[in-house]
Amino acid sequence: MKKIAATLLLLACWRFSPAQTKPENQLTPTIRLYEPKNLDLARVMSLTNFVGSVIGPGVKVYWDEGPHAVVIRGDRPPDLDAAEAMLKRFDVPALKTPVSSLIEVTAYLVVAASGPPPDPHRRGIEAPPPQPKPIPAELQSAVEEMKHTFSYEHYTLADAIILQPRGGGEQQGILPWGLYIDPYTTYSLAYSNANVTDGNRVNLYDFQFSVKVPIGEKGVESKIKTNVVIRENQKLVLGKIRLNPSDNADLFLVLTAKVK
Repeated sequence: MKKIAATLLLLACWRFSPAQTKPENQLTPTIRLYEPKNLDLARVMSLTNFVGSVIGPGVKVYWDEGPHAVVIRGDRPPDLDAAEAMLKRFDVPALKTPVSSLIEVTAYLVVAASGPPPDPHRRGIEAPPPQPKPIPAELQSAVEEMKHTFSYEHYTLADAIILQPRGGGEQQGILPWGLYIDPYTTYSLAYSNANVTDGNRVNLYDFQFSVKVPIGEKGVESKIKTNVVIRENQKLVLGKIRLNPSDNADLFLVLTAKVK
C-alpha cells in the first residue's frame, strides 16, 4: 500500500511540474541570438567576421538590426555553443587608448661659410641682404662641436622650422634670403611616419630634406634622406647641403626634439 501511494505521489509531481523552457537566446535549435553588452557596432561587425571565420563554414554569425543582436545559425549545437562562448569572451569593455605623445621637432637650418660673402648684385639684386641671424642659445653647444670638426669661419641661422608630426607629413617653403642664400631658394621637408619609443626617443621614418637653388633653367636640388632617431633634448647634426656651387657655404640641418 505504501509503495502504491509513493508511486502516485511521484506521478503527481511529474504531471504538475513546469515544463523545461528553452534559453531566451535560442529561437530554434538552429538559431540563437546574442546581445552584446560592451561592444559598439564597429567592434560587433569585426567580431562577427572573426568568430565566423574561426568556427568554420557550418556556422553563420552576423549582426541583425531587427532584434538588435548577433544572430548565430548552424545545424550542430556544439558549433553554436562555441560561437556563443567566443562572442562572450571578447564582449568586454574596450581598452582605453592612451593619448599619443605630442612630438615637437625643430629643424634648425645653420649656414656655415668661409671667406667674404658673395656680391648680391650677381643675381641682379640692388638691395643689400638682411643681416644674418645669430645662433640661438639652445643651439650653441651643437655649433661649438661643429667648430671643432669643420673649418668654417662663420655660423649663422638661416631659419628654424617647427614640426608637430603625427603620422606622415610634408612641409615646403622658401628659405629667407640672406648673405649666402639666393632669393627663391626653396626647401621641402617630409617623412612617412613618426612615433615615440622608450619614452623619449623620437623616430621619423623615411625622412627627407631637400633644397633647390635657382641656378639654371631647372635649378639645382640637393637632398638628405635617412631614418631619424633622436633623443629628447639631443642636438642632432643630420647633414649638410651646398647652397651654391660657387660659394664656400653649406647649409647644415640640426634637429632637436621634445616629447610632451
